[in-house]
Parts: sequence; structure tokens; C-alpha cells
Amino acid sequence: MKKVLTGIALCTITLITILYGRISEEIIDEINMVAAVGFDRAEGQKIKGTAVIPVFKADKSIDNASFTGESVLAKEIINVLQKKSADPLVTGAVRVVLYENELAKNGILRYIDALQRDASIGSKINLAIVEGKTSDVLEKSLGNRGTGEYLSIMLQHNIEKRDLPRSDLHTFMYRHYMEGMDPYLPTMKLLSNKMEITGLGLFQHGKMVAKIDEPDLFFFKALVEDYGEGAYTIRLKGTDEYASIRRIKSKRKIKIEEINGEPKVNITIKFQGILSEFSGQTTNPKLIQKIVEELEGTIKDKSEAMLKDFQEKNIDPVGIGYMARHSTRGLDFEKWELNYPNINIEVHSEVTITETGITQ
Repeated sequence: MKKVLTGIALCTITLITILYGRISEEIIDEINMVAAVGFDRAEGQKIKGTAVIPVFKADKSIDNASFTGESVLAKEIINVLQKKSADPLVTGAVRVVLYENELAKNGILRYIDALQRDASIGSKINLAIVEGKTSDVLEKSLGNRGTGEYLSIMLQHNIEKRDLPRSDLHTFMYRHYMEGMDPYLPTMKLLSNKMEITGLGLFQHGKMVAKIDEPDLFFFKALVEDYGEGAYTIRLKGTDEYASIRRIKSKRKIKIEEINGEPKVNITIKFQGILSEFSGQTTNPKLIQKIVEELEGTIKDKSEAMLKDFQEKNIDPVGIGYMARHSTRGLDFEKWELNYPNINIEVHSEVTITETGITQ
């Protein structure tokens, strides 16, 4: 009897698998999976949305098809685009969402919030700002895996291996709603048939209010994340020689203390790197020490200049207020926010060059 019941159960599972497997295959063949979406300003209160889907050709190459429409609401854009597509547009595979920079300056929180409320869209999708029209980007054929995949891989590569901090949907919304920190998103621009990272847009109350240029991302990421990878080239003072240092590890520590009744912030950045290239003929311990000292000074000067700029703009993308709120007992956070532009913030850097990756 037990064998009979087991046999019936196995047959039932097999039958269900076959039936539902066939249904899934048929559905996938009859839908358009949206890979990327972009939003631009349109006339009046409307926004223009562009969606791009991959088109798989018989020779196994991948082409792109784009759809454009306008609406007052971001979520309604897909419904507008459905009327232009032969098959249903499905947003469950969206990898990247782009926003025009001028739209970002006016405010994009309600458009990002609409993404968060869409159960079919994952919280780890990448968001980015385009210097120009997003439609110009999404109507281009970029890369050889489809435009949406190209944009996703490019952003993920720069986050994991270069100097972009994490900037997905979840991270943006978390930093927006959390007291004591502000969100940011990467900025990009189209150059012929390729995209280029140009920096990081800084947000407050859902609007882009400032930007960090690409050369300073190396220092900013060290302020907000512990990470490896990345590289920086420094010119040695008083010479025409350059040294390229590849980061293998960086850690930061933010300490808030009270001195004479006033808050004082100390940020320590510990950096381990490899000298990967040097324009001079040879290296020696004295030269390595000179590179270490100059890089320490550059990290301190660049970081403090950025932090001072943040204070003047009354934004806190580093999240110092968040750290103060959660590490300082009895902190009057309203007073902290009022005094934030004038708080003394000092950066300390400790650089270690563990080896040279060049032939001496």
C-alpha cells in the first residue's frame, strides 16, 4: 500500500511539473521582458518614459527594441507603452532605471517610490542619472548583450571593482528615510556608442542638489564604505613623476566626541594598496615613503574639502548624523542638525603600501 501511494505521489508531481513547465515556456515566448526604463521631462506635468527590451535574433546576436510614451504618473507609463507592443510588457526583469538630470533636480522621489511599490521589481535594481535624455541612451544599441544588460553590467562593475558606492533602489530609499544621512546616485553620459561614469549626484528631499565629480569618487567611497579594489594616480610634488596605487583594502571609522560642550568628529581612513605603476625609472624605500606621505595628505585634504562642501550645502551623504545619533548617548539630534554646518570634522589617513606590482 505504501508503494502504491508513493507511486501515485511521484506521478502527480511529474504531471504537475510537465504541465506547469509547458505553461511557463509558452508565457515566456509570448511576452516582452523590459530590461531598462528611463524617465525624462515632458510638457506640463507629464514625464516621458522609455522602455527597452532585448530582441534575440536567429544568429544568436541580441538587438534592442524601445517603446516611448508619456503620462503624469510613472507607473502609468508601462500601461501607455503596452498599447505600442505586440506582446505584453513585463517589468519583472528590469535591471536598470535611468532619470534625466534635469528631472532629478526637480525631484524624482515619487517616481522612485512607485518602483518600490511595484512588487514585480526587485529592490536591488540599479538607479542612475543621465546627463541628457534617457531616451537617447535607451534608443541606442549598446554592447553586445542588449542595452539594458550593458548598463547593468557597467554599473555593477564600477560598484564592485571601481569607485562607485552602492546605489540600488533599496539603498537609495533607506538613506532617504533614515535620519542623519542623504542618498546619492551615479551620473552618466552617452559618448557615441558607449556610456561613461561622470560622478555621483547627491540628493536631499528627493532632489539632486549637488554632484561629486568622477576623480573624487575614490575619496568619497572611502568615507562611506569599507571596500577593496579601485585605483588612484598621484603626481609627486615638485616632480613630473606619477604613481598609480591600486587599493586592496580600505576601512573607515567615524568617532564622535564632545569637547568643551561642542561635538567633534574624527574620521580615520586606513588604506592598504599596491604601487601598480610608477613613471620614474626605479623605486626604493625612500620613494615609497614619499608616496605614502603624499597620498595620506591627499586623502585628508580631498576628504575634508568634500565634507566642508557638504556642510555648506547642509547635506550629509556620508551619514555622520546617523552615526552620531546611534553612537552618542543623550544626543539632542535637533540641535545636531542645527549645528551640523559648523561642526568640526577632521579626517586622519593611514596608508600602507604592502608591495610594488612593478618591475624595479
